[in-house]
Amino acid sequence: MRCHLCLKLSWQPLCKTCLQTILIPTPAFRILESGLKVYSFYGYHDIAPLLHTKHTYIGAKIFAQLGKHTFFEFLKTFELPSGICAIPIDDHVRHGYSHSAILAKATHPFLTPLYGSLRAQNHESYSGKSRAFRQAHKRDFSVTCKDEIDAILIDDIVTTGSTLEEAHETLKKHGVNVLFALVLADAKEG
Repeated sequence: MRCHLCLKLSWQPLCKTCLQTILIPTPAFRILESGLKVYSFYGYHDIAPLLHTKHTYIGAKIFAQLGKHTFFEFLKTFELPSGICAIPIDDHVRHGYSHSAILAKATHPFLTPLYGSLRAQNHESYSGKSRAFRQAHKRDFSVTCKDEIDAILIDDIVTTGSTLEEAHETLKKHGVNVLFALVLADAKEG
């Protein structure tokens, strides 16, 4: 196999050299209107071609590598109490796998992934859509996890923040204490 970025022979879709040079995470955060703090590791345009692989079979391996390279490394710098859960946003299987579930898996053993606990009832695509469109076509999440748990939301991209805000509000109504959110990339300019 060849590295997806430099095309050198590699056992993984992203070689160690590219992970240590081109894909050095630059952790940042922003606070959404709802007060939810969202940590990101890349600018959207810096890794857009890799994010678009979520629609292909190789994306499962790329997302696993990116999750380990960012979420795992970020979480191991903290002394987190046990029992905090990772809740992937709408981990419905598409294209043979769920990219958000793969990212949630990368948080183990620091967090306990709760797969299938937050699912969207509305499967309308938000890709390239405005904030007004997103607010008019809410995800309408259903929650199946226990009440009164501490959790961290997991997703691949934050654009307008409407999906994360809706997930945060829905979980709050079900007694889930969302500490913050982790995403690979932030699409906000500047």
